[in-house]
Amino acid sequence: MKHINLRPYIESSIHVALSLWAFCNVFAMQQGVVVAVSVQCAIFCFGWVAYQYFHFVVPALVKKQRINLLQVITLFCATAIGIFGLATQTTAVWLTFVFVGMITALYTLPFGAQMGLRYIPRLKIFIVALCWSTLATFGLYNAASVHFVLIASKAILWILVLIVPLEIHDLNSDAPLLKTLPQVLGVKRVKLLSYILILMAIVLAFMTTTKNILAWIEIVVLVVLGILIFKVKRDRSKHLTSLYVEAIPVLWLGLSYLGLTYC
Repeated sequence: MKHINLRPYIESSIHVALSLWAFCNVFAMQQGVVVAVSVQCAIFCFGWVAYQYFHFVVPALVKKQRINLLQVITLFCATAIGIFGLATQTTAVWLTFVFVGMITALYTLPFGAQMGLRYIPRLKIFIVALCWSTLATFGLYNAASVHFVLIASKAILWILVLIVPLEIHDLNSDAPLLKTLPQVLGVKRVKLLSYILILMAIVLAFMTTTKNILAWIEIVVLVVLGILIFKVKRDRSKHLTSLYVEAIPVLWLGLSYLGLTYC
């Protein structure tokens, strides 16, 4: 039986854009907030463009390689759809996307090898957490101040834990000067830190969700994530690990929808 080659799908950035979309939607669902379809389109399209920028555009420009015309057209169309999705939104929404867009553009710069915020020691994981948590919570700013802080804190914890398996795989390719968490703490200690962060997220789950069923579903998904982190190894296929890790928010959203529908 032939194995399905998922590498092109993973490298297309569609999977991670879908993961970002699901992550943002599940946080809104937990607060009883409906995200406009236009904003959902903007999140997915700009998320896809951002990761294509990291993995395709910047390397092509740095190495002076020719860029495929079809990919350029696709990037342009996705950007246009994202802008169209924001056309009727408030200034606050625009400012949020501009802020995240600026951080994204500075994350990796196309002017030379290893230029950008991601190459500042210890900073990479926190920049990703800032961008994802900002997009996941910007629509919830009307919540009470303390409640919003708890939601935002939980979002950051989630992203930090989600990135750990990928950071462990990147040990084979990341420069020692980056000082990523696995480089600084070692694999065993960074896994232990992940379990502590998962426990903190479990506590926050009960404090931030509007319905208990959603809190219990979140705990189940956090346990699944903990098992994945326990089993991750640096010598395993990164594409397979990316598939599993980035599917976690999609699983979370799907289970939350089923929980609200049938429970």
